[in-house]
Amino acid sequence: MNRKEIHHSPFELMNQRGIALLMVLWIIAGLSVIVLEFCFGMRTEVHITKHYKEELQLYEMAKGGVCRAIVELIYKQDPRIQQKRKTLDSEELKPEEKEWITDGRPYLLSFDQGRCEIKVMGEDGKVNINTVSESLLRKIIGNLGLEGEERDIVVDSIMDWRDPDDFYRLNGAENDYYRSLPEPYECKNGPLDSLEELLLVRGITPQLFDGIKMKEEEDKEERIGLKHIFSIYASGEQLDINSASPLVMRIVLGIPKEMVQLVSKAREEKPFENQMDLLRRVPELSPFMGEMGRYIIYRTRSPYFTIESKATGAEGGYARGLKTIVRIDLMDKNKYRIIQWVDSIF
Repeated sequence: MNRKEIHHSPFELMNQRGIALLMVLWIIAGLSVIVLEFCFGMRTEVHITKHYKEELQLYEMAKGGVCRAIVELIYKQDPRIQQKRKTLDSEELKPEEKEWITDGRPYLLSFDQGRCEIKVMGEDGKVNINTVSESLLRKIIGNLGLEGEERDIVVDSIMDWRDPDDFYRLNGAENDYYRSLPEPYECKNGPLDSLEELLLVRGITPQLFDGIKMKEEEDKEERIGLKHIFSIYASGEQLDINSASPLVMRIVLGIPKEMVQLVSKAREEKPFENQMDLLRRVPELSPFMGEMGRYIIYRTRSPYFTIESKATGAEGGYARGLKTIVRIDLMDKNKYRIIQWVDSIF
């Protein structure tokens, strides 16, 4: 049987080899895409895991800051600790043994993974929004920069919100206004249950509530808003001079920045005991005492405090913040009680 010999021309062989090469290149390209997609997915997973780990670490550091502040507040209320501190001069106390000042100044707590900045504010260093008089409220809103009708709308609307009747003031608001809004609701006609309730009141913007920038002489911009000035846990419309933050003293008491700095520096030594003690250590306040004296109280024992704790990593970048209001009660089993917890403020 004769075999038929098949002969291929050089051109046919070249075409077959070219097709095979092209197929190989397509397969390599496809595999490359798959490999790149896999690598991208793995890289994304690594970043997500790393981010989650950092978030968890920052959250736990911020919680640690809150716990440290609570311990300091318990010490502040404990008569035994207070007696020990009184028997020692301030020079004999180690920095970590000194009593924390609850005027919002930052305290730093270091961790292996970063650090935590803690601020503690005594609620008696603020004005009670449910009992503040109309005249003081108008003064405070004016000192925040609002004037004329804009100021009057805020003041009258707050007064209408918390009073028990349906009669509205000249620039206020009652149910007819709130019911006409795109998302209607009722006027409270009663005391505020939380400070955030102010955001429901006519004329109060998030900017006014969270903080208006105040230009300082050293070109440092600071914010102060209604949430820094008012509280539902404060004793009344009087400020504890030992707990009020510098900006709150300026806005509520109306004293110059230089006087506020003198007060802040003097109370670092020890708290003011009374008006005579205040004027003896800060005599420059004498010209202002006639007007503002009735709005000052000294060394109150209010058990309510706001704690803000901000944690940052060792390399900077991410930050995580917590805010809580606590009630310190030495008769309680745990000696404290969480009144409000805000899981993220930054």
